[in-house]
This record gives sequence, structure tokens and C-alpha cells, in this order.
Amino acid sequence: LSAEEISEFREIFNLVDKDGGGSITKVELADLMDTLGIDASPEEIDAMIFEIDQDGNGDIDFEEFVTVMSRKVNATYTSDQVKGAFKVFEAQANPGHIKAEALIKALCTYGTEKLTEDQAHELVGQLEVDAAGYINYSDY
Repeated sequence: LSAEEISEFREIFNLVDKDGGGSITKVELADLMDTLGIDASPEEIDAMIFEIDQDGNGDIDFEEFVTVMSRKVNATYTSDQVKGAFKVFEAQANPGHIKAEALIKALCTYGTEKLTEDQAHELVGQLEVDAAGYINYSDY
């Protein structure tokens, strides 16, 4: 893996590791699944942890996370999966909406093909942004 890929995985890991404890707990994994719109039972969460957790401590550390993330992923996504990704950045006070500036930052920060700030501004400029600076992503 390249240094850029490792750095990207670290950013994603830190986003999921909400308490900053250095590992992804069952609760954090369940929250992620919920955010992505994936209905996972406690047993399914346990099974995911069991599959990924190589050292058997009950959490997913960064090394274990990288192992899973470096597997080839499917490049096609359903609309529900895309909406789930938007939910990660969703405005707490305004469900179904994302701040235009947050979307610009995400487009420049995450993903294998990061946009330049100009490209991100141009793309977001093509979307309908309300007076408060929000985009209703469910419109798309």
C-alpha cells in the first residue's frame, strides 16, 4: 500500500473511532452500520468483529482495519450506499442535508481520487444550496 492509501485509511479509521481510543469498538461499528443504513443485528456485529479482530481483544485496531480495507472493493454502489456515505457527514440539526462546505472538504480529503478545491467548488456549485448553506442530498 502507498503512503497516501495508508493516510486515507487513517482518516477513515479516525472518523469511525469516535472516542479516539485507538480502536473501533462494537458500539462504534454498530453506529457505522446504522449510519450507512445497514441493518446489522448484535450477532452480526459480533461476527464482523470476530472476522476482523486478529488479536482477539474484541476491538478492531488500525492494523486490522487496514487489512480489511486493502481488500479489493466493489467500485459500483447502490443509491442507498451513497446516501449512507452522505449520512456520515450529515448535519445533526438538519437530517437529510449536508453543509456545502462539509461536502467540499470531504471531496478534497477522502477517496482515492481527491478533488482540488477548485474542482470541488465547481461540482458543488452545480447543486442546489439553500440560504443556510445546506444541500438536500436526498434530492439527488
